[in-house]
Amino acid sequence: MIVGLDLTADMAVKRRAEKDRLEKEALRIVSLTAEHAVAFKFNRQLVLPLGVFDGVPKIIDAIHDLGLTAIMDCKINDIGNTNSWIARYYFEAGFDAVIVNPLVGWEGGLDSVFEMAEGQDRGVITLCYMSHPAADEGYGLYVTTERKKKVHEPLYMTFAQRAKNWHADGVIVGATYPEKITEVRSVLGSTIPIISPGIGAQGGSARQAIEAGASYVIAARSIVESDDPAAVAASIAAETQ
Repeated sequence: MIVGLDLTADMAVKRRAEKDRLEKEALRIVSLTAEHAVAFKFNRQLVLPLGVFDGVPKIIDAIHDLGLTAIMDCKINDIGNTNSWIARYYFEAGFDAVIVNPLVGWEGGLDSVFEMAEGQDRGVITLCYMSHPAADEGYGLYVTTERKKKVHEPLYMTFAQRAKNWHADGVIVGATYPEKITEVRSVLGSTIPIISPGIGAQGGSARQAIEAGASYVIAARSIVESDDPAAVAASIAAETQ
């Protein structure tokens, strides 16, 4: 299981106090849930108030001290020069992997990110199908395939093929759509892990996601907003066994 540190802060007032509280809470969640996790995923609602080179490295260091992985869910999605700088900053802050959006393509898009990650022994995880209700409005659009120009397929299947071609280190498919996990697995085979967010708060089932072909699940709000994060993490982790 991957624990999503989707913690938030009210930075409109008492910014220093809120920043300190947020950092302490993130460290507390890491400590309470580490025995059930293989990695922790950071989202921008945590990184923006803490600062990528300020409070964030302390949390990453705590994760690394436990022998676990830190993933930045930044969904990189711009031109190559911008993408490479985004990835560079996150890698320099200590992140082991970044999440990217394959929509921007390879040449002049994500090629520089993959090259940088390979050179620094870091990982790149590609989006394929998100976990929210409107995911089909984008990822489900039908497009001409990259292999047979007169054949059409859902965009997420094109993204699955790109992940395979680009040798991605993981692919995101929402746990709320187990049938999509199975479809994507049929393209990826056993070589690339499928990581499934949306467990708990969004209604996804860890057990169903794993049975459908996911390698890991991500649980965030259901853990960090709980009165007993350790118990919730233990329960979700048990479903993946």
